Amino acid sequence: MELVLVLPIFLTLVFAVVEFSLLSSARTRATDAARHGARLLCISGASSDDVRQAVCGMLGTHLSRHCQVDIQRAEHVGQIASVHVQVPMQNATPDLLWFAGFSVARRFIHADAPMVMEREPNATFAD
Repeated sequence: MELVLVLPIFLTLVFAVVEFSLLSSARTRATDAARHGARLLCISGASSDDVRQAVCGMLGTHLSRHCQVDIQRAEHVGQIASVHVQVPMQNATPDLLWFAGFSVARRFIHADAPMVMEREPNATFAD
């Protein structure tokens, strides 16, 4: 009888640990990808398409499905540029806690990476 009472609570706790671990890992990957994209943008002056490809490459094939990468370029050196990454939570984890009222459907992981422009956009390195 005790098993019948305790098992649903135990399984809910196990599912919660697994789901939040996967979400935490995905958030770390999204943050790292946004920082990499911002660094690429600000230090090398890469184009927006190159930054998007680099961010999606760091996210991997599963997390990059239906993700959005917004790039705010700065006009001059010393101004702030930023990369914002939005990844659907459904890409990161199965919906394990829907029965407990926490669903990852229509929810997103957000990561912002502001950085100071160190190079003029569209400039090239001098040899």
